[in-house]
Amino acid sequence: MNTESNTAAIALTSNGKNLALNIKKYMKCDVYVNDKILCDNTMPVKGKFKEFVGEIFYKYDYLIFIMATGIVVRSICPYIKDKTKDPAVIVMDEKANNVISLLSGHIGGANEMTIKLSDYLNSNPVITTATDVNNKSSLDMIIKELDAYIDDFKENVKKINSYLLEGRKVGIYMDDNYDIDTRGFVLIKDKNNISDIDTLIYITNKKYIDINYKDIIKITPKNIVLSVGCRRHTDSNTMYESFKDFLDANNIDEKSIKMVGSVDLKKDEMAIINLANKLKVKFEIVPREEILKVEDKFEKSEFVKKSIGVYSVVEPVSYILSNKNLFVNKTKYKGITFGLGRLK
Repeated sequence: MNTESNTAAIALTSNGKNLALNIKKYMKCDVYVNDKILCDNTMPVKGKFKEFVGEIFYKYDYLIFIMATGIVVRSICPYIKDKTKDPAVIVMDEKANNVISLLSGHIGGANEMTIKLSDYLNSNPVITTATDVNNKSSLDMIIKELDAYIDDFKENVKKINSYLLEGRKVGIYMDDNYDIDTRGFVLIKDKNNISDIDTLIYITNKKYIDINYKDIIKITPKNIVLSVGCRRHTDSNTMYESFKDFLDANNIDEKSIKMVGSVDLKKDEMAIINLANKLKVKFEIVPREEILKVEDKFEKSEFVKKSIGVYSVVEPVSYILSNKNLFVNKTKYKGITFGLGRLK
């Protein structure tokens, strides 16, 4: 099944179909309806409904069911796996009186989608996650907002969210400015002056943290751009070992790398491709035409200019891919150069 959208709206009645098509005007989505009420811009619900749900369940990030909640619960039950993998499931009645966040409220984004749909349809949003009901943020929501890594995800989320609901003090220290929902948390401004909290959330790109506290949970935002330049046919092992040394020298956690970037001439360079694959991130290519627009901001090399037509690679690539936020200038190794940018 080929889908261009990350959202599906499913309806079984004519009124439900009309509501689904109304939603399609608001956001890009695929609309599935009963065979008997097919029309333009809709696709058929094929076969038994529960089997159909199984076919689309992991094809989309968001599933909007316009029908009774009981039908939805019985249909999705066999396919639910894990809160970090399941799609967001939203249910609404065909008159759009209520929009219900049913599954994957935080990580999947069902709560956020429920609010958006309710605002558009002038409906009553129904959200039952405990932290939201108590007007507090949650650790899993912060992780989602930051696209972050955390060790022992399930255990730590359960622990911190229960602390918040029990009224215990959970501190947050950020070593950069992050726009996140911190309701219910205690914001720590001075990392050298921490007291009277039960545990501390440390949000950082650093590999080695510099806070000495009894109970610390590190969250690593995935927001670092790694730019790479190298000689043709550089050895992949040499590339990776140099990369690790570069990160250690700058105290950057490998898990914080969001993308690897280089100039268009390096699009087929296997050492860079293999590095991106090893890190499980995208390899982004920056055209030389884009570099020419900003190269005057950086140190120039006549050799590089004669070789590839631009004065430099690593610093402009980090600068461009991080939206003008280069924070580690070029560092040279044998035949390899690295730089870092940070996405805001």
